Amino acid sequence: MIKIINSEEFSYFLRVHRNEIIKRWMNKSEVQNVLHRHSLPTIEKNTHLFYEFCDCYISIIEWRSTISECQVKIDFLQLLNNYNVTTADLFTLITKLKNAIESVIFENGNLSYALQSEIDALTLEMANDLAVNFESIIGSNKNYKSENSNLLAEYKKAVDLSNIVSKTNPKGVITYVNDKFCEISGYTRDELVGKPHNIIRHPDMQRETFKNLWDTIKAKKSWNGIVTNMRKDGGQYIVDTTIIPILDVDGDVVEYIAIRHDITELEETKQQLKNINKAMKQKVDELYSMTNTLEQKAYRDNLTGINNRENFEDIFAIEIANAKQNNVPLSLIIFDVDNFKLVNDTYGHQAGDVILIDLVNLVASNIKNGDIFARWGGEEFVILTPSTEMNGARNLAENLRKIAQTHTFSYVDKNMTLSFGIAQMSIEDDKKTLFEKADAALYEAKKNGRNRVEMYNA
Repeated sequence: MIKIINSEEFSYFLRVHRNEIIKRWMNKSEVQNVLHRHSLPTIEKNTHLFYEFCDCYISIIEWRSTISECQVKIDFLQLLNNYNVTTADLFTLITKLKNAIESVIFENGNLSYALQSEIDALTLEMANDLAVNFESIIGSNKNYKSENSNLLAEYKKAVDLSNIVSKTNPKGVITYVNDKFCEISGYTRDELVGKPHNIIRHPDMQRETFKNLWDTIKAKKSWNGIVTNMRKDGGQYIVDTTIIPILDVDGDVVEYIAIRHDITELEETKQQLKNINKAMKQKVDELYSMTNTLEQKAYRDNLTGINNRENFEDIFAIEIANAKQNNVPLSLIIFDVDNFKLVNDTYGHQAGDVILIDLVNLVASNIKNGDIFARWGGEEFVILTPSTEMNGARNLAENLRKIAQTHTFSYVDKNMTLSFGIAQMSIEDDKKTLFEKADAALYEAKKNGRNRVEMYNA
C-alpha cells in the first residue's frame, strides 16, 4: 500500500478522478432511487449543484476546506428540500458519495486503513453539519408550505372544475388527465394515460398547426391556439388551448401542462353565422343583379338594346343644359327607314325586327364615343352628338346613309335606305324646339325623295 494521506499527490489524484467519482456516485442504485422517487434532475443534465457539492466534499477530504466553508451546501440542501427529499435520503446521498470516492481510491491501490478512517470521520462530521442545516431549511419552509398548501389545493380544484387539463412528458405521452378531459373526449383515464397525445388528434387539423405548436413549446415558450380534437366515438370538439412547458432548476423541460376551454358551441355558432352571412350575400348579389337587369330594361329598348325613348329624353335635357353652360355646340339627328311599312307587310314583323336589330348594330359601330343613340319609336331613331356642329353632324349622317344603302339586310331582296333630318341647337332652344327642328328637316328629306340628308335652316 502507498500511503498518500496529507500529500499533494492525494489532492491531485482526487481532482484527476473527479468525473469518475461523480459518475459512480450518480449511478449507484440507491442514489437513482432517491432521484426518481423525488423527480430530481439527473447528473446527465449537467446539474451544476451536484458537481459543485461533490467538489466541496472532495476539498474537505483533501483538508483544503471545512464543511463550514462549503458555500454550495445551502443551495444543494435547498434543491433537495424543493423536491421534498427527506433527511434519511440526504444521508443516503452523502454515504454513497463517500463509497464512490473510496472505491476509486481502492481500485488505484491508494486506500489505507488510516485514510479510510479519516474519510469516515470527515464524512460523519459533514453529515451532521448538513443534517442540522437541512432541518433548519425544512423548518423555515414548513410554515410557508402549510400556509399556501390549502390555497394551492383550492386553486387546483378550481382549475380542474372549470378547465380541461392534461399533462404530458417531453415526448408527448400523456401522464395525467382530469375528469373534464375524460368527459369531453369520451375516453377513460386508463385509456389515455401512457398514450401519445395524438390519440385525440382530428384528421382535419393541419400538420402545420402542430408543427408550429411543437416548435414553440420545445423552445420553452407557451403556445395558444384553437384546436379541433376527435372524441372516442369519432365526433369532434373544439378547444381554446394553452400549453405551458414546465422547467426544472436547470431550465430543461420536465413536462407540458395543457389547459383547454371547450368552445365547440361558440365555434359552431360562428360557423352558422358565416353560412348565414354567405347565403345573405348571395341573395343580395342576386337581388342586385335583378335590380340592375330591371334598370337596364327600364332604360333600354326591348328589341334593339339601345336607349329607349324615355331614357333618351332624360339624357337630352341634361346635354342641352351642359351645352349651354359650357357654350359648346350640340346637334340632333333624326332618321328612319324608308318604306319600312312595306317590309313588315311583305316579309312580316319578325323579319322587320331582324332588320331593325341589324341596322342598330350597323349604326352603333359607326358613331363616335359620346354620341347618344336611341330608338324613338317603330323604325325611327335619334342620335344626339355633343360638341358637334351642323356640318359635323351632316358628315356623320351622310356616312351612315351610304353605309346603310350598300349593306345587305336579311329577308329583303333590295337595298334599304335611310332618311335623315339634322338641327343644331341655338341659345333659345330647349329639348322640344330642337327636336321639332330636326323633325322638320326629316320631313323635308322624305318630301324630297327619301334616302337623303336635310339640315334645318331657320
